[in-house]
Amino acid sequence: MRPKSVILGERLSLFAILLLVVLAVIGWGDTVAQAGVAIAFIANGLLIGLFLLGTLLTTRFASRIGLGLLVVLTILNLLGFLYQVSVGALAEGVFGVLTAVQAAASLVAVVMLMRPNALAWYRAMAEVSEA
Repeated sequence: MRPKSVILGERLSLFAILLLVVLAVIGWGDTVAQAGVAIAFIANGLLIGLFLLGTLLTTRFASRIGLGLLVVLTILNLLGFLYQVSVGALAEGVFGVLTAVQAAASLVAVVMLMRPNALAWYRAMAEVSEA
């Protein structure tokens, strides 16, 4: 049985992914204007897909590789967010608020997935799969 921190981490991560989809839809026009349709589709799809892959690998298959992927993606996401804030480039209005909420949700999700009971569950699942 999955620990509560893994379940909550999964829900928060899926919420953060949903916000990524919403942000991609809201910012679609600007992204297409700057980079073109193909690049916008690939960049948004790749980011959303990698976050979803990491979440599912971690929370459903107790994969430490998935957890590592989520940690790296979350760090990069937070660095990008903090850079936007530091140079005053964070969007105003709903887009800016959703960006901040998405960054916070992905950070809290990773923290929940790194709690001691979650790490113990990953170890236990690894032992089961080796047997």
